[in-house]
Amino acid sequence: MKKYIYILCLTFIFASCGDYLDKMPEADGYDFDKVFKDSVNYRNFCEYLVINPFFLYHENGVKPLGSYDCLTDNSISTALYSGVPSVQAQLGNYYALRTNGDAPMCNNETWGQIWKHLRVANTGIRNIDFYSGGSVSRDKILGMCYFYRAFCYMDLTRRWGGMPYLYAPITNASEDMDYPRLSMQETYKRAAVDCDSAAMYLKNTIPNSEFQHPTRVAALALKSRILLYAASDLARYENGTGEDLWEEAALAADEAIRVMEEAGHGLVDWDDYYYIFKGDNESIYTKEVLFGRRANHQWGSDAYTNTARPPGQLSGKYGVAVNQLLVDCFEMQATGLPVDDPESQYKEQNPYAGRDPRFSYNIIYNGQQVMNRTMEIYQTDESKPGIEGSKDLSMSGGVPLMGFTQTGYYAKKWLGMTFNAHLPLLWPYIRTAEIYMGYAEAANEAWSAPNSLHSGCLYTPEQAINKVRNRAQMPGIHSKFLTKDKFRERVRNERRIELCFEEHRIFDLRRWKIGTQPENRDIWRMYIAKLAPGYNASVYPTGYKFEKQFYMRRIYEDRHNLFVIKLDDTNIGPNFKQNPGW
Repeated sequence: MKKYIYILCLTFIFASCGDYLDKMPEADGYDFDKVFKDSVNYRNFCEYLVINPFFLYHENGVKPLGSYDCLTDNSISTALYSGVPSVQAQLGNYYALRTNGDAPMCNNETWGQIWKHLRVANTGIRNIDFYSGGSVSRDKILGMCYFYRAFCYMDLTRRWGGMPYLYAPITNASEDMDYPRLSMQETYKRAAVDCDSAAMYLKNTIPNSEFQHPTRVAALALKSRILLYAASDLARYENGTGEDLWEEAALAADEAIRVMEEAGHGLVDWDDYYYIFKGDNESIYTKEVLFGRRANHQWGSDAYTNTARPPGQLSGKYGVAVNQLLVDCFEMQATGLPVDDPESQYKEQNPYAGRDPRFSYNIIYNGQQVMNRTMEIYQTDESKPGIEGSKDLSMSGGVPLMGFTQTGYYAKKWLGMTFNAHLPLLWPYIRTAEIYMGYAEAANEAWSAPNSLHSGCLYTPEQAINKVRNRAQMPGIHSKFLTKDKFRERVRNERRIELCFEEHRIFDLRRWKIGTQPENRDIWRMYIAKLAPGYNASVYPTGYKFEKQFYMRRIYEDRHNLFVIKLDDTNIGPNFKQNPGW
């Protein structure tokens, strides 16, 4: 008689008790012995964690019609349908996001998928004594399962808040399912312990053929991220005054940096920056990407035309319109100063000259060369009265047609270099630049001395952040910013530009609790007019007139710091509560 494996269902809590426990679909057709006493089947069972991600960042086709940053102040989608996630988020309609199939970053389907991964990881750990293979493969399984349990809880917590921490699959249908939710800090702390467990079993490095599997370096890097989130305001002050975990976060990041550097990881040269995200150069991306996933975009695929490539000369359908306030975050290269600093050398009527090189890498602007095309993103042409727009910005009655930018910019990070060619892509879940910046942030908060070396640590906060800046051919942090408060501002700015369009901004806004502030909420645009012949070249050196304008106030309230939990799952009992404000 078959002994079926009974476990917690995909969405953790269901309305009907008959659905709480079910045979694992991952083991369909097998009895217990065939799954867990056969080493090959055991490994294949746990490989589900690697093969089936929570959601596919580059392979969702029309999901989400834009970038994940379009739910933040970094950008908005140029698709304007009522069901587009960024449109719903702009209105503060997070209730709609939970059931929106085009919102994999926060919908019910992803909620359920993460719990499914948790179930697989717990089952892999629980039954390890039945594994018949050798010690090396056994350690790999355990390390992978501990890593993914931590990874699951990190994503559950930063998206939906603190959760019950399950260490084993539920096996008894009579168990009380009304588990109380832990605090965010407590959930993160337990996930950090799982990262330590993963690091005990995983190797520092793995063959390139196993890329997409976790390593010891990835586990320690994940721990540093988790503790950074746990130390931040959203988690720390969730229930009043929580623990001060900044020192723990700093020390975890220091350990991750030491191990990753010893294992040969680091920041790639600026000339190779493109290959962190795109192309097939394994020797480059495996140096910086500690945990990631490969994908491919065919030129005409929905994934390329609907989510990454704008219309006009680049032959896409929808673009990502970048907020002028994100553009303003890119400093001047010569001085290393923000554009609003009087000493920065920024010119309002030549705004794109001399900027941080990452600006041209991440953002398409008027006059830029992209795929051997000169981008034309101006709203009016004074020499042709009555004609609006340009090759890359079609307008009607002063309003951009759907698909074209509302702000005067498009996102560029996920575009290739060659027109009419497929694009190999890589999504970096965790990369070394994030860990250096995380250390700089945590160490500054813990020890209040951005240019001092804490006992036993490898870098000062200033040195760590300058590694990221210098790689991008930017000067080090200016001396005027070497106080705790001013350094904090520059670290936050550095994260925003280095990690833009990699799904970090939404969680940074939340954990810092700054999303309601106008400068982190509103969308601004650059209005560009092509000047008629005879313009004053000393005033307008590019032949265009630039005017920064307010475009949109996004609705963002404190309750938006967490997504809405699937409604059915909060009805199981009084302990498992919905998030505040929903």
